[in-house]
Amino acid sequence: MASTADLPVWVEACRTLAPAAAWVVFLSPFSTLRGVARSKTVGGLPALPYSSMVLNCSLWIIYSVLKNEPTIRYANSVGLALGTYYFYVFYNNCSPTATGLPGTLKDHVQGTGLIVAVALLIAVLLPRDTASELIGKAAVIFCVILFASPLSVLREAIMTKSAKNIPLPFALASTVNTLLWSVSGVIALRDFNVYFPNLLGLACSVAQLVVISMYGSGEKKNASEVELPLTR
Repeated sequence: MASTADLPVWVEACRTLAPAAAWVVFLSPFSTLRGVARSKTVGGLPALPYSSMVLNCSLWIIYSVLKNEPTIRYANSVGLALGTYYFYVFYNNCSPTATGLPGTLKDHVQGTGLIVAVALLIAVLLPRDTASELIGKAAVIFCVILFASPLSVLREAIMTKSAKNIPLPFALASTVNTLLWSVSGVIALRDFNVYFPNLLGLACSVAQLVVISMYGSGEKKNASEVELPLTR
């Protein structure tokens, strides 16, 4: 990691603003979950964006502690708190027998809990460098999977020549978020685990903006219905 004194002002600004950009993305499902709480039903919403938010942020927090990197910890602590709230609201307003979330609520709880428990054991039992490398790579894998999820929406937009299912505010927020974290990861943190998934996310976000510029945004889909790029 580069010393703060050695960083150009613009890079330090990116590093400072990166957590706030992540918070904006993390806040995007808030209005939808408030609606769920009021209506007492999740409708056709999937649970995956919220359970994966809890899992992803948990892994990055563990990683940030091992690497002693507060920037990553600040961003994902807020994400974990919001993700836990989102999943709590979803859980309380979804039928326990519901499937296609994908899977069931029990699957999401058990899967998330198991992976976080294994990560904590690795952090405690293995040498610090080994543990941070393993947990960092696990977090990258989950991020790449999450970043791949909007590709189906992009494909649909290109085939139908309509970008109505790509929310412009979310695409803009994701672009700014991944750009700031890419710069921070490459120049300030010099951490492959940070910049690699964010560069992929940046490419995906820019692709969404290009498609919107080509076909128009039309009627916006709720941002929470698009998989969240929870990566730092």
